[in-house]
Amino acid sequence: MNNTLPGIIITGASGFIGRHFVEQNAHRYRLFCLARRSQREAGIPRHENIRWTQVDIGDFSNLQDVVVSINQYGGADFILHLAGYYDFTMVDHPEYEHTNVVGTRNVLKLAQYLNIKRFIFASSLAACKFSSDPNQMLDEQSPPDATYPYARSKRKAEDMIRNYSSMFPCSILRFAAVYSDWCEYPPLFVFLSTWLSDKWNSRILGGKGESSITYIHIYDLIKMIQGILDKTDNLPQMSIYVASPSGTVSHNELYEAATKYYYGRSRRAIKMPKIIALPGVIARTFLGNLLGEKPFERPWMMRYIDKKLVVNSRQTNDNLEWETSPRNDILRRLLFMIENMKNHYVD
Repeated sequence: MNNTLPGIIITGASGFIGRHFVEQNAHRYRLFCLARRSQREAGIPRHENIRWTQVDIGDFSNLQDVVVSINQYGGADFILHLAGYYDFTMVDHPEYEHTNVVGTRNVLKLAQYLNIKRFIFASSLAACKFSSDPNQMLDEQSPPDATYPYARSKRKAEDMIRNYSSMFPCSILRFAAVYSDWCEYPPLFVFLSTWLSDKWNSRILGGKGESSITYIHIYDLIKMIQGILDKTDNLPQMSIYVASPSGTVSHNELYEAATKYYYGRSRRAIKMPKIIALPGVIARTFLGNLLGEKPFERPWMMRYIDKKLVVNSRQTNDNLEWETSPRNDILRRLLFMIENMKNHYVD
């Protein structure tokens, strides 16, 4: 390892965001990567500045050995805590508590031994409540007040980080839906696979098609994290940032752009009222359970029909002198995703 470089501990290094950060920054930092998968399984090439430890952050006894190892290799200046659990069942899985809450507490305890300059935590805008009012926007002051299991686990983690911020500087990043040109965000993949097919439901949108969230390209997110690392001395002891463009993107907009790129013209969508969509999804779920082929759509998703997650990221833009690139806007990148889907579907 090059001991003249700053050191960063990265949890969840084998995940989508972690892999991209490691691959883009191995020449800039000493990277102490913590993950449940091996470096080989994660597909990350070996590098002199990468030290990989296969570990479960939910077990603190394993992390004690990590401290010794990190100190032997020059210590760490930052912790980038990306590890987290999420699924689409809405069931309160024990992993939410084990990884998102206990795991975060263990990594915070780890930070106490290392004299770090900043602790950076990956939270989510999805931990905040959606609204039917497009004028109700989420910003840095919005509470993580959604009530489903994932949101509750992120709220507990954010509360712990605020408590620890008196010991070392902390930044909470609330991510939008993160994607690349290979479409790693599962709901978006399902949308495109359905809309651009001959399936019976290829033209159906729930409600008025106004369900909406924000999306951030992985390159913009990595640039944001790099900016926080570079500016850490000038940032507050405790801060929350919105890792998202301002505004929101509806299913209508995604559908129109995707079908236009794929077919050469936009296809007319069929709007399915919620009162019909809900029993339809319940029936498909029941049938899927019998046949062992569950559909992606779940009954709980129907409560989000025509609800919006509208973001105002101006304060984050000003404080970090950062903003998302227009060329990485989701509606522009759909063209690249669709080309990859046509030519490299398995990848």
